[in-house]
Amino acid sequence: REFEGEEEYLDIQGITREQSGKYECKAANEVASADVKQVRVTVNYPPTITESKSNEAATGRQALLRCEASAVPTPDFEWYRDDTRINSANGLEIKSTGSQSLLMVANVTEEHYGNYTCVATNKLGVTNASLYLYKRVLPTLPNPFP
Repeated sequence: REFEGEEEYLDIQGITREQSGKYECKAANEVASADVKQVRVTVNYPPTITESKSNEAATGRQALLRCEASAVPTPDFEWYRDDTRINSANGLEIKSTGSQSLLMVANVTEEHYGNYTCVATNKLGVTNASLYLYKRVLPTLPNPFP
């Protein structure tokens, strides 16, 4: 806080994301009741991946890979397999809502197993995480009639 003539202001050096929120300025003297004004401070910051969940799925089943990122403004997500960007098509569906993105495989085949990359971007930066879809082998019952 600093005071200059009839003005007082709050100077926040090296602001952090935890200091986002509502701030209130209250002016009062002995002549009139206090006047109060509020201001909302939004701290923008680049994405950081807060959770990336690899998974396993059996062939012919559904699979889900999940990626979560913290960022202001809210991040945009992209998914990659090797160096190829994935779009919602051919049995793959991407659903991104707020800080979370899901990659869903409707019917897993051998080609779906492997490494995936989730990329989160906003105007301040970009980050990524590597996820893996593992093959799950379902137990088979021995044949009672050999």
